[in-house]
Amino acid sequence: MFEGKYGKYCIVDGILFVDYKEDLIFTLKVAKRIVQERMGFQHNKEYPVCCKLSGRIDSQSDARHYLAQEGALFIKALAFYVTSPVALRLTEFYIQTLNHQIPIQVFNDRNQAIQFLKPYSQRSIN
Repeated sequence: MFEGKYGKYCIVDGILFVDYKEDLIFTLKVAKRIVQERMGFQHNKEYPVCCKLSGRIDSQSDARHYLAQEGALFIKALAFYVTSPVALRLTEFYIQTLNHQIPIQVFNDRNQAIQFLKPYSQRSIN
């Protein structure tokens, strides 16, 4: 496990779990730091990623674009596990409005998010 400035990172059964700190505002600076920390933790190996968003989440347009492009490096698939209704709506909007190069879905149930990612984690083992 690794704890960065904006979240905690761990790998379980071939899935990278990112637990972002509550009430996080994604600015471009924050997005770049998150990607840097994640990629350093991954050591340039691709993983499916499960991101937990809790509390009040907000993001700036340039941060969303950065995360959808450069932020997708070394991610096989992405599942957002969202615990608040507001964050759920914002994350769904994010998914619908940006062009993503990887499979991506949002869930309000952690187990469903993991089930979505399992086929991608099995590919990383082979």
